[in-house]
Amino acid sequence: MKYSFEKKVIAITGAANGIGRAASILLAKEGATIIAIDKDIIALKKLKTKLKKNGILKNINCTDIDEISTNLNDIKKIDGLVNCAGIVPQGDLMNCTIKDWNNTIETNLTSVFLITQYFMKLFLKNNQGSIVNISSVASSIKGVKRRFAYSASKAGIIGLTKSVAADYAKKGIRCNVICPGTVDTPTWRKRVLSANNPIQARKDFNSRQIIGRVAKPEEISDLILFLLSDRSSFVTGSVYNIDGGMSL
Repeated sequence: MKYSFEKKVIAITGAANGIGRAASILLAKEGATIIAIDKDIIALKKLKTKLKKNGILKNINCTDIDEISTNLNDIKKIDGLVNCAGIVPQGDLMNCTIKDWNNTIETNLTSVFLITQYFMKLFLKNNQGSIVNISSVASSIKGVKRRFAYSASKAGIIGLTKSVAADYAKKGIRCNVICPGTVDTPTWRKRVLSANNPIQARKDFNSRQIIGRVAKPEEISDLILFLLSDRSSFVTGSVYNIDGGMSL
């Protein structure tokens, strides 16, 4: 299946690592110009070596509306948006502080609101656009232990996606959400290595998926590619579990 992203401009938050990085590289190979948004400037510069002339780096904290407005005001055209930025705090209700809660909601959910709202005016101007949000199976789909604040924030992304899809479908703008299971990202590897027994932790993470392993970021980016493309033109408001059977 061939895709055409020549002359397309795609903005990706959390672009420097994990799923966002894999999506940035894949879309650039397909000819898209990538607006790579991340607060990790070192990782962004490493990404630039992969994107080359197809990458525009934006060192932005996606929870800061002033940073967003100031650093993205030179972007005049947008065809697609991928909201990947996020954190994975651990803990249950009783050990979640208000600081942890606010930081998780702000980073995982409010950032999606702010970035999507900012780019929406460009989508509306062109009467077209595709938005792909990254949520998680640990959300309204499945209860996962010690993911209290995280799951709440990711459930909010599903609701946000469906609302945007309903409000803007007749204006040519689609919005869909992907809910991965466990994915092999730098943050996941840090959680494994920081466990009391890293070998057992890795086995436990792998066993959560009935396939018996965690996902590669590229396995998520393939679906992102499809949802941004014209081949998914009849798809909006949909929730895609890509989780190795974790939600079963």
